[in-house]
Formats: sequence, C-alpha cells, structure tokens
Amino acid sequence: MRIPCSLFATAILALGANAVSLANTPRSDLDSIGRQAVAQSQVVGASVLVAKGDHILLLKGYGVSDIGLEAASKADSVYHVVGPMLPFTGVAVMQQVERGKLSLDDDIAKYLPEFPAQGHHVTIRQLLSNTSGIVDYHYRGDPLESTYRQPKAMDEVMALFANGQWVHEPGTQWDWSVSNFQLLTGILERVTGQSFAEYMQQNIFAPAGAAATTSCDNTSVIHGLAHAYQRVGDHYEAATEDSSAVSYDLRFCSTVSDLFHIWRAVQLGKLLKPETLKVMTTAEGPGIKMTTSDPKTHYGMAFILGHEDDHRDVGQNGSLLGYSGSMYHFSADDLTVIVLTNTSGQNAKSIGSALARKVLALAPNPAPPARAQQPILTDEPVSADERSKFTGTYVLKVVAGGYHDSFAQYRRTYRVFDENGRLMIQALGETPERLLKQNNGSFATRSSAQAPVTFVMHDHNALTLQLTNSELTLAGERVGPADPQTFHRTGI
Repeated sequence: MRIPCSLFATAILALGANAVSLANTPRSDLDSIGRQAVAQSQVVGASVLVAKGDHILLLKGYGVSDIGLEAASKADSVYHVVGPMLPFTGVAVMQQVERGKLSLDDDIAKYLPEFPAQGHHVTIRQLLSNTSGIVDYHYRGDPLESTYRQPKAMDEVMALFANGQWVHEPGTQWDWSVSNFQLLTGILERVTGQSFAEYMQQNIFAPAGAAATTSCDNTSVIHGLAHAYQRVGDHYEAATEDSSAVSYDLRFCSTVSDLFHIWRAVQLGKLLKPETLKVMTTAEGPGIKMTTSDPKTHYGMAFILGHEDDHRDVGQNGSLLGYSGSMYHFSADDLTVIVLTNTSGQNAKSIGSALARKVLALAPNPAPPARAQQPILTDEPVSADERSKFTGTYVLKVVAGGYHDSFAQYRRTYRVFDENGRLMIQALGETPERLLKQNNGSFATRSSAQAPVTFVMHDHNALTLQLTNSELTLAGERVGPADPQTFHRTGI
C-alpha cells in the first residue's frame, strides 16, 4: 500500500495519547517539540518518554502504528527494539562477571572454542568495548541482506561473520560491530545454561518490572505491536525483514516505559553494582577515540558516551528491520529520553536529541535539509540487442561512502535480466523490478528514483555495473550470465 509521506506530517500533528504533567518545562512546549521533531523526521509513528529522575515529563505517541488500519500510535505502543537493548546485553554479561562466572580478560575461546579466531586472541572486554576487530556482519552484504527473511539459529548467525577477515588487530582500535554482541549472547548461554531470552526475562526484565518486554519475531502475535515501515521515494512500504534473522539481542519487543523501568533498575543498583556500571560507562583505550568527526563522543562497554553540547549522556541508538530506537541518559541532569519508532533510519536519535535539548535549555538543532524532489523518470525503449548487452550477474562492492571498516568486505550480488521484453534488476534475496532507461542513457528504478544505475561497456557488452545512492556507491564486474543458477550460486 503506497501512502504519500506528506500525509504523515498532518497525521503526526493530529494524533497521540495524552501527555502527563511536566516538571519545569511547560507541557505545551515539550509536546510541541516532540510533534515537530517527529514530523521533521518523517516517521510513520513514534512513542517518546522524557523523565527527570523518576518523574515523567512526557509520555506520548505520535503518528500511526498501522497505516492500513489508521491506528494511532500510543504511549504504550510496542516496537521491535533496535539499539537500546544492546546496553542491557552488556548488563547481563557484567552480572556474570560480578558473580564470578566470567572475567573481562577471559579469551572467548574458553567459552566458544568452535569460533574460528584465525590466530587472534579476543577477550570479553574487547567484545563489550567493540575493539575486537571482528567484522560486522551487517556490512558484508550478501550473507545477511540476501537472507533477511530467513530465520536463523545462533550458529547460523555466527556463520555470517565467522569467515570474515579481521578489520584490525584485537584491542588496537574501535570499530562498531554487532557481531560482538552475538558472540556475547552465545557466551552468556554457555555459562548460565539458559537460553538468552530466558536469562534476560529472569535476570533483567522481571526484576525491573518490565512486563511488556518479550522475545519476538515475525510469527509472534503481540498486542499493540506497531508495524514496521521504510521510506521508498515519496511513500512508505512495509518492511518485511524477520527479526529472527539477526543477532539474538535484536529479537525483543518492548515499550518506552519498559525500557525506562529497566534503565532505572540498572541506574539505581538493582541489577548491577554502581561500581560495575561506572566501569561500563567509562571510556578507555581505543574507545576514547571512537570517532574523529566528534572527539567528545567515546565508547565504554556496550554504551555510547555522547553529549548534547556540554551535557554528557550515555546510551545507544540504532535502526534495523523497519524500526528505530534511541535511549540516552544525562547523568548530571538526571534526564532520560527514550524514543521508539516504526520507521527505518536513525530518526529516533534525532527526535530524542530535539527533546533533550529543549529540557536542557539548549539551542535547537538545525532543521534537517528538505528532501530533494523526486525526479521524473522516463521509460525509453530498450531494444532486444541492448537488453542482451546488459544482462548478466554482477558482484558489487563499496567504492565510495563506507562509514565502517567492515564495509571493505561488502559484496552484493545483482543480476540484470530480460523478462519477456522488460529489462529487470534484482538483488539476491529481493524482489526484482524494472530498469527504466533515462534520456541521458543511464537507468533508474522507481523505488530509488534518485539513484542512477550505469553500465561501463567493453567490446559492446557491459563490463561493470554501478549503483549510486545518497549513502554509498557500489560497483562491480559482470561475473557470468543472468540465469538463476549462476545468480544464486555466485551469491552463496
């Protein structure tokens, strides 16, 4: 169902549950900032929570949780949680450190001897601090992207990165890798004898009073679950990836209120000793130099140590599977801001930042640039001879725009083929679509109208294929014909 995105700016400003009373910031002001931030982020729906200490300043839903049903988002809408759950995985591991079942300097081979370390020695500390050097399977291309709809067991998820090259020597630098958290969940199961979901329920969720938090996947029937969406051009489409295709700590559904209860239980010493939390929220070694673009942002153990101007915060944000999440706490101000949305992209972080800056009396962030107008695509005729020159299976890699070291291993298999007189393009594991010839000789697809598709010709046949969007440029050679056997065999 294709719904113009412009309709959601109106819907977001019109829908929402009642906000509760505020402390120091006027209710209308904070709610107005929330509405504006959600509208600017162009999400389908969102739930937000702002609290100072235990006092809730804002708890509200904006937009819709289901486009087809036009169901309003609520304060207690349920979302697949991407981002804010990772620190709690770290908390679970540190509980075992406190109980003497693990040591931060243990080699992971002690618990996962089957994992191919390729001669490297990786510690639990390095997994928690994202300094292990293990490639992030999210950025390898085919292994995950072609199997997003395929549920996986724990060893199948590990297989997505077990054969990857190390991006750096363990302990020498920081580089984000969700693979670290998958290994941590495996280690936790080995030392506790419980499934990860069982352990989290008994040791994290239940003690914190998080009654709405549960393990979930695409087969789960969950009351109040917001449907997932992704923006495609000027409309939204359902996101159909399966959460059980990714790391075990990305397989939970929750609400902003439950995440707040869990965080407060951590912060108040109910789940961890205060000195343990201090270790987790202190940067050391490569985590101090997390990014050159913002020297003030660091990384501890399963926590980003960020800031809004000079106000320091700890937390995590992320996006996957058609959802986005952000949870940050400003310790000196005792301010917590949690946002969950049902739209892919880092929109939850930008919404949370706007709300935090309002409460902290900081200048608002600059308004995001207006989206470029969708180009008008043409559909020039492509002769049978032309189609035969372009068809083939291509393996593409990132040639510009990769923002993690893991992107050096990115490989994505495409095929261009002739389907009954129509030139088509298909990424492995995805739905094929028309390649439309433009007036300038390039091609485009309706789903990515602003991303040109070009061919480099050699001896009158296509030699390489290049795809360019706002984030990445992919290019690669033709490796064989476009038949299904070559296509699927190449992408294994």
